[in-house]
Formats: sequence, C-alpha cells, structure tokens
Amino acid sequence: MSYVAAAHDRMIAGLIIPCSVVAVDLAAAMVRVSDGAGWTSAWVRWHSQAAGKARHWRVPSLGEQGALISPSGEPAQGTFVPGLYGNAGAQPDNRDHVEVWRFDDGGSLVYDWQAKSYSISLPSGTVTIQVGGSSAVITDSAITGKASSITLTGQITLNGDVQINGASLKHNGVNVGSTHTHSGVLPGGGSTAVPQ
Repeated sequence: MSYVAAAHDRMIAGLIIPCSVVAVDLAAAMVRVSDGAGWTSAWVRWHSQAAGKARHWRVPSLGEQGALISPSGEPAQGTFVPGLYGNAGAQPDNRDHVEVWRFDDGGSLVYDWQAKSYSISLPSGTVTIQVGGSSAVITDSAITGKASSITLTGQITLNGDVQINGASLKHNGVNVGSTHTHSGVLPGGGSTAVPQ
C-alpha cells in the first residue's frame, strides 16, 4: 500500500472514533479520550449543549463513553461528543415522555410532560431560587422566603406553632397584634369591644 493510500485510510479511520474519557482539564475545558485499545488522544474540546449567549457547563465524567469527531480525519483537531450510554452510566429512564437528569449523589431533575410534573430531588443540601433581592431557600430542615412583599392567595393551613416578629399584625385592616387595645373594658364577666 502506498503512503498516500495509507494516509487516506488513516484519515478515514480518524473521522469518528468511539472512545471514553481518561483525563479532564477543567480550566481549559478539554479532555483526553482513549479507544480502549492503547490509543489516547491529545487534549481536545468536548461538545457543549450551548456556547453562545446561552452557555451550558457539564463536565464529562471519567470513563464516560462518546465519540471523537474529526472532520479533517486528524483526531488532534477533533471534538469529543459525550453521552453514549455504557459502563460508566446506563440510561436513567425508559419512557418517551420524560426528560431526566440523574446525578451520582442521588439527586435528579425529572420533567414528565404527560403528567405535567416537574420534580427536583436532592438527597440533602440546599436549593436556592433568587430573583434580584427576593429569594426562596430550601434546606433539609427549613424553608426560608425573603422579599420586600409576599402575597398568598387562597386558603392557608398552618400545622404547628406560629411566631410573628413585626410591628403590627392586621386582620381586615384592624391591628390585632401585641400592641392593639380594646375599649369597653369593665370589671366582671363581660366581653370587650372589638380590637382598635
């Protein structure tokens, strides 16, 4: 076989190489991959879901399977496309109406558009939602909401003690807090007038 023919065959073989991750450089956002038969790539970029005005970050795992795509046939110029199910990670679901992220610590994000259900699950830790100066923080033991104004509409049921720290507590516009007063107070068993 001539050198030209051999180089041609090598470039064709280098177009798409099934491989798995053997090293990760977080600062450079690059990986090294291996075909499992002794060949290991140079540092190459990995494919992201988005890299423009919207950007996505997910680091390929060591051992994660994928394919090195090299349009020129030169693997050193290729891009690793992660995400082939295999030994490093099996498919997280088998239904056609869900999108699922399952994480190594047991956390998950599951959207089921058939059931119209979105579930965020963490085994422990903290979930924070922040919009400007307003926030909602959920931990293992507490839920804390913070905003300049909070409005709840609908029936509310509280099971447990209630502690209120504030200058006033109003019911239908009338102060019923710790500083409210009553008129019509007389000795004996009579009732007071309504709060003022």
